[in-house]
Amino acid sequence: MKDLMLSSKEIILKAIADYQPYAVGLMLSGGNDSLTALEVCRQLGIKLDFIMHGITGTGITESQDFVKKIISKEPVKYIEANAGTAYEDYVLRKGFFGVGTQAHAFSYHILKANPFRKAISKHIRQNKKGRFVLLINGGRRLESENRRKTFVYPIKIDDRKNVWVNIINEWPDHSTTDFLDGNSIERSPVSKLICKSGECNCGTVLKPGDRVEIGCHFPEWLKWIDGLRAAVKARGFSWDWAQPMPKGLSLEKRGQLNMFQPMCSSCIIQYEKSTS
Repeated sequence: MKDLMLSSKEIILKAIADYQPYAVGLMLSGGNDSLTALEVCRQLGIKLDFIMHGITGTGITESQDFVKKIISKEPVKYIEANAGTAYEDYVLRKGFFGVGTQAHAFSYHILKANPFRKAISKHIRQNKKGRFVLLINGGRRLESENRRKTFVYPIKIDDRKNVWVNIINEWPDHSTTDFLDGNSIERSPVSKLICKSGECNCGTVLKPGDRVEIGCHFPEWLKWIDGLRAAVKARGFSWDWAQPMPKGLSLEKRGQLNMFQPMCSSCIIQYEKSTS
């Protein structure tokens, strides 16, 4: 564990030295990886200016409640990047996003990328350009073979000068749960039940059967998604939540929005493993 902490220290100190950020924030989904990133920052003495949580409109209420509970104990600014009704508005107009990494890119753009950028601009940059903002997250290179290639460098900058820092980039599987339990850090009850944070269930990297599994634990979420499924079907769309789009429609979106998606790496990895 000492070596892992050292690797995290080297990553964050390099990011701060290279970019001299205007502000440093942590992206907290409530899952094990983001909780580990938060505790690592605590132990390394990294001063956070804010903690941000994304409200996708597709998540489990208990996930949001857990994040707010954790943040209430932190002496930093709390920012919500809220997508509002964007998900419902989209699927009622165009049907569900489909499944796979390309479908996920569209969902990420609408539910996370846009709200994140707007929230950072409003609350941190205050609409002033040219300010580097560090966004610490729980992305890990060792989550999959694909990540071993794409996450070689743990610091990436997007076109808005947001510097995404994978502070636990070199931590292997199970190290985060061991670390949290070893430090007596409370873990999300949602994560314990469904093995993910639960803050986004857009369906693009899930299977139809996952709806029942999630719904067994969280019936209010099941009631919501089933109501939306019925409404989408009533609009004449032939494919369901977590089902592929018709081939002709999916081809229209091929090659579009090939964007960096740092806040959904774990979900994408689970999908890659289930389809490999």
